[in-house]
Amino acid sequence: MSESEKNQGLITDGFPLGIFSRGAYLPSLHHHIEHEFFYLDSGSATLGLRNNEYELSAGSVVFIEACTDHYIRRKENDENFHYYAMVFDNSILGDGQDPISSTFDSIRIKTFLNIPENITSNLKNAAILEKDKSFGSKLTLKTVLLEFLSYILQTNQYQKVSTLLKNSKHSVSAVDSAISYIKEHYRENIDIRDIFNGTNYSKSHFSRLFKETAGKSLTEYINSYRVEKACLDMIYTDKNITEVAMENGFNNVQYFSRVFKQIMNCTPRHYKKNSRSVVVPSSFAN
Repeated sequence: MSESEKNQGLITDGFPLGIFSRGAYLPSLHHHIEHEFFYLDSGSATLGLRNNEYELSAGSVVFIEACTDHYIRRKENDENFHYYAMVFDNSILGDGQDPISSTFDSIRIKTFLNIPENITSNLKNAAILEKDKSFGSKLTLKTVLLEFLSYILQTNQYQKVSTLLKNSKHSVSAVDSAISYIKEHYRENIDIRDIFNGTNYSKSHFSRLFKETAGKSLTEYINSYRVEKACLDMIYTDKNITEVAMENGFNNVQYFSRVFKQIMNCTPRHYKKNSRSVVVPSSFAN
């Protein structure tokens, strides 16, 4: 994985879905703006995720949410280490009105997944077909992605965002649930009072707790997440700046441009033209 892949997009051909078949993974902490299904085909490794470390063995399947800092380090002298990574942007699932897209936005997929061998075998086959770079191979890969999502839904390997918010009983889950709520409703006119009402804390206490945990205020987090999604739209769609702003929760283009520049250190127009050379700031929402 190159330096430019460490903090921005992994997909470079304009299609919002890709696959990697490799014997080495970036061992340093990084994030990217696509979601990732990681499948360890052989060998063993250590996964670093959300300030914790986990041991992975052959057959492990991990879901890594977009913009989540992580690393995967193969065991020392493990020459058998090999993995497949399927990375995708939400736009491959349709727009916000599409039932597949809206369902994906309304759930939080578990980190560690149980995926049967017939589906992981299809992932391997899709990686082989991807080498010809044809559109047919991309459709095959999309079919595999839908197989993953379908099996996850059928086997209840997820939680509903609404349930997470309702069941918040302590500080960590309350913040986590607030973040999930933002990720589900970022396209809408979010009323922060609705988030406060979903916790067991006062406005001032939860505001302080959220900033301590997430590293930014609620408003900053919402804007950061919306800008992240706007970046993806500018990479993977032909939407103009106004459409990108409006469809990602900004009802004022001038405000969108000002917030975008504060976060990305460039204008939306510059990013749309030069997105692959713009490094995503480490302060992006995750």
